[in-house]
Amino acid sequence: MVDSINKPETFYSFDSSYFELIVRNEKNENVVSHNLKRLGIDAFEYKSRFYLSKEEIKWSREQVGSYTKPVIAISCKSKEEIKNWPIKNWMELVSSMYNTHDIIHLGDKHEPKLDNVTRFAGICSMRESAALLSQCHLFIGPDSLLMHMANGLDIKSIIIFGKARPVNCLGYPDNINVSLPSTDDSPSWLRAEDTDQIDDSMEQITVDSIIQHIDKAFNQESIRSKPHHPQAQELEL
Repeated sequence: MVDSINKPETFYSFDSSYFELIVRNEKNENVVSHNLKRLGIDAFEYKSRFYLSKEEIKWSREQVGSYTKPVIAISCKSKEEIKNWPIKNWMELVSSMYNTHDIIHLGDKHEPKLDNVTRFAGICSMRESAALLSQCHLFIGPDSLLMHMANGLDIKSIIIFGKARPVNCLGYPDNINVSLPSTDDSPSWLRAEDTDQIDDSMEQITVDSIIQHIDKAFNQESIRSKPHHPQAQELEL
């Protein structure tokens, strides 16, 4: 056993990370591009894929079967406070949407309590949350796991980045990515421990601006023509 462990690898291993981008405060190079260049690969698609079983899709359709309006999923909180839009803004946004949209609230148990939403936050597993996302016309939230899951399910998203992460490095091009301008020397990779960097800058992203982005998203043919319960990608088990 020891001899086999010490033998040369019979495969190619590759450590994918973007620590170098953080160190140099990179604002423009995509994280996938950064890693693939090290392998000599220039052509790529920055896209997630998330596959659901037929049983998961059936379950999610049952959860939203009584909905009569276009379905929007929201998640208010990232684990890093510096990424989060003010809760009062979320409350105002929901108040402006619930008459015209059915709203699903996803995320973990730390999500705020909101009126006029169907709360699945803190109740569902990651895969159940993904299944529910598959039944939505639009997702709105911060830079988080749900952003990647929505992209993997081809769900149009409005991602509120603020200034905690550089959109050009991490944002999916199919999304509406809402960010704040930054100076060349300002930090672009803020972390949870950077509490001294937390300020009221997220207040600059207004509720009205997000409403305008929602209207823009629903004016796109890809959303308008989507059936009430859009087909998720099924994985044969």
